[in-house]
Amino acid sequence: MELTMKKARMLAELTQKDVAEMLGVHVHTYTKWERNPDEISIGTAKQFSRIVNVDFEEIFFDKESK
Repeated sequence: MELTMKKARMLAELTQKDVAEMLGVHVHTYTKWERNPDEISIGTAKQFSRIVNVDFEEIFFDKESK
């Protein structure tokens, strides 16, 4: 099962607005990242991973890229 930003956020029982506020960005910016995670910086992606309590690599890299 591929774990996306959206799935990780939902498993953490957080809204897009919750995560956007924790990351210090506008909700529209966060929503854009959920649709296209390639646009998020590494630092912000790691911060997101800590927020949802899921390993960074599990969300942002597939098994073949490890």
